[in-house]
Amino acid sequence: MPGQIKIDDGAGNYTVLTNGGSLGSDKTITIPNTTGTMALTSDISSPGISGFQQFRLTADYTSNASYVTANWEENDTDYEAIGSYISESSGVFSFSSTGKYLISGQAEMYAPAGAYANFLIDFTTDNSNYNTRARGATAGGGNRHIGCTIGAMFDVTNTTNDKVKFYKSTNSASCVMYGNTDYMMTGLNFWRLGDT
Repeated sequence: MPGQIKIDDGAGNYTVLTNGGSLGSDKTITIPNTTGTMALTSDISSPGISGFQQFRLTADYTSNASYVTANWEENDTDYEAIGSYISESSGVFSFSSTGKYLISGQAEMYAPAGAYANFLIDFTTDNSNYNTRARGATAGGGNRHIGCTIGAMFDVTNTTNDKVKFYKSTNSASCVMYGNTDYMMTGLNFWRLGDT
């Protein structure tokens, strides 16, 4: 049932406003029967996310196990960011604002026979030591294309020390992580969900 807000003039006369959602219970606002000014305030937060940015790998990445440090770009095809909280330099993703971030990603790879390839999210909270916080694992290769997805939450409390890198884990330098500058094959999503 929608809740009701009753605006009372102090003399027993009131107007009823009905909320389309649920207020939990009826509420009454009493307006003093005197001359003056009354201000109403609200602590209702705006719905929805507060930020979103998407990055992608623009060219194939071939190497043994290593951080993916080159060929990142922010999406520029039929795309509009919400805010500007994330920047990237040499594969290090930094935050311009503290907050709670959901990071998701995908990787398309080729693995030759006997090989495997994984995509990892690594966090640091001291701008130095990185630790794995998510891993997208693939099946062992057999001269085939494979894919994986990853995701992790990061509560960014210090924009100087809190950073993210992405790691390609493989046992073969012949394993290819695919990239493209026109559409996402390997890429990342950063959702800022709210304040820390």
